[in-house]
Parts: sequence; structure tokens; C-alpha cells
Amino acid sequence: MSRPIVAAPVSDEVRALVSAGWAEYHAAVAEHGPRDEWDRRVIDQAIRAFVGQGKPFSANDLRPLLPEVRKCLISRRLIAAQHDGLIRYVGVTPSTLKSTKAARVNVYAPMAGALQGAPA
Repeated sequence: MSRPIVAAPVSDEVRALVSAGWAEYHAAVAEHGPRDEWDRRVIDQAIRAFVGQGKPFSANDLRPLLPEVRKCLISRRLIAAQHDGLIRYVGVTPSTLKSTKAARVNVYAPMAGALQGAPA
């Protein structure tokens, strides 16, 4: 029989730091609105445009066409598009961002009929 895992008590310092982080988050949302939702919609729209072209593409192709969005959401939205059956992984290419030093970037191809009957 296994023993239950007992979590260590959280210090007042950690509680204060987490509380401060949430306060910053709420202040940013109040000032700028729920940015992530807008970013997701813009990225999804760009992915659908590339799917509509019927040719393979990568984040390298998306980035220069997008407005200011959180870059970390691009890969998450590509993964979501895979789960939704819009695209499939077909290979890799080097990143065009100098800061990544040619890191591998996934290449995706549209799935046949991916946009037929799909909500916009």
C-alpha cells in the first residue's frame, strides 16, 4: 500500500510572490484586455489561410505576416491545428530567426479537405 504524498507547506514569501504575480497579470488584462485570445484568433486565421493554399508551411512562413503576437503561441496553435485535423507534420526546416541559431522548425502540410465544413 502506498503512502499519501504530503505537500510541503507554502511559505509566506512564496504566497506573496504568487499574489504579486497574479496582481500584475490582472493589471495587464485590465489595461490591455485578454490579449492571448486575440493572439490565438489571429494565428488561427493565418494557419487557415496557409491551409487554404494547399502547400506545406512552417512558423517561418507565419511569423513575418503576423502582427505583434506572443511568439510562444504560434507553436501551440500549430499543435492545436494538428489535433483539429487541419494539418499534419511532414518534416523540418531551419529557423529563419537569427536568435535561434537555425534551430529546427516543424513543417506542416494541409490535410485533404481540412477546411470543408470547418467553422471559420
